[in-house]
Amino acid sequence: MSQSKIVASDILLEFLEVAFNHILYYRKLYPKEIFVKKKIYGAVVHISEQPELNEYLKNVLTAIKELLKEDENSIKAVNLVVFNQNRIPIEKFVFDFVKLQAQGIEIDPYYLKTEEALRTICLKLSICETYLNPLPEDASFSIEIQTYETAHVSLSENPLCEDFPWIVEDEINKLSNKKLLPLNTVKTECLNLQMYVLQSEDVENTS
Repeated sequence: MSQSKIVASDILLEFLEVAFNHILYYRKLYPKEIFVKKKIYGAVVHISEQPELNEYLKNVLTAIKELLKEDENSIKAVNLVVFNQNRIPIEKFVFDFVKLQAQGIEIDPYYLKTEEALRTICLKLSICETYLNPLPEDASFSIEIQTYETAHVSLSENPLCEDFPWIVEDEINKLSNKKLLPLNTVKTECLNLQMYVLQSEDVENTS
């Protein structure tokens, strides 16, 4: 992997870690007391200090990092999925890596446009309570990495990722009666992804 690709991978992993924490904080999936404030991308973010949660997030990010090392195009999407007490998905934050076309990429040698786009996403996540229905108190979450079969096979044998639970995509429960809320698009030399939220219209009846 070239040096520029390594930098892009590091920026992506840092952003995903921040975004995961931000979502968990603002969707009240964990008590606010376990988070501390930090500043990144020129915005205040909330980062977990809970060891078990941090270990889970570390395993997810390690799997993503190893996938990118194998092939930078091996990931379709990364999803943070929220479930109700019956383990039925009611909300999904999607980091989509495949729906954007290569043309129209903004030149961003100093990562300023990338940082601005990531700051915008963080700020939108911080007000997500205003446009998403409240979650039930007993909600839980998991993070999915959607990838291709060849990448799945090679990574499932990687000892660094032995703690990551691999499942077949068609076994994942789908959201029903959903609405889509776009958050932001990052389309620069460094990153090329789209982020949006899918929420079941039924979530207000479960909260």
